[in-house]
Amino acid sequence: MVRVGQIVGAFGIQGAVKVKALTDFEDRFAPGSGLVLDGERRRVEWSRTQVPVVVVKLSGLDTRTVAEMHRGRYLEVTDEEIHQLPAGSWYHHELVGLAVATANGHELGTLVQVLERPANDVWVVHGDGIEQLVPATRDAVLEVDLGGRRVVVADWLLEVEEA
Repeated sequence: MVRVGQIVGAFGIQGAVKVKALTDFEDRFAPGSGLVLDGERRRVEWSRTQVPVVVVKLSGLDTRTVAEMHRGRYLEVTDEEIHQLPAGSWYHHELVGLAVATANGHELGTLVQVLERPANDVWVVHGDGIEQLVPATRDAVLEVDLGGRRVVVADWLLEVEEA
C-alpha cells in the first residue's frame, strides 16, 4: 500500500474529511476514485481543494463523529494503482532499503528514510553506526538502480573541510 493522503480533521456535518495530500497526483481525490482507509476500500463521492488541504467525502463516512474518528489515519492505494513517474523520479518506498555506495566503491550503508525539505529531499543512510545525510540532488546522486537495489553517490560527500 502507498499512502496518498492523511486525514487531518472533519469538515462539515456529513462526514467529509480534510486531507493533507501526500501525492502530486490530484486525480487521487477525484469523484469516483477508490482509496483505502483502514484496510477498507472507499469511493470518493466528491472533493474540492481548500488550500492547504483537500476536502474529501468518502463513502461510508456519513457523520462528523465518524469522520473525526479517522483523524491521523492514512488514505492509501495499492502498489498496482500507483502512477508511473518520469525518469529520474522515484517513490520514497522504492528508495528505502537500497544499498548506498560512493562512485569509488566505499559502502555507506542502507538508505533508511527520505526527509522532505523545501530545497530538496535528504536521504538518511545508516551504516556501521554512522548516519550520513545525502542531499537528493543531481550533483550528489549519480545513479539509482532499483533493479540492482543500489544507489551510487558522489565521492565528495565524504570529503571533510578543515576550518
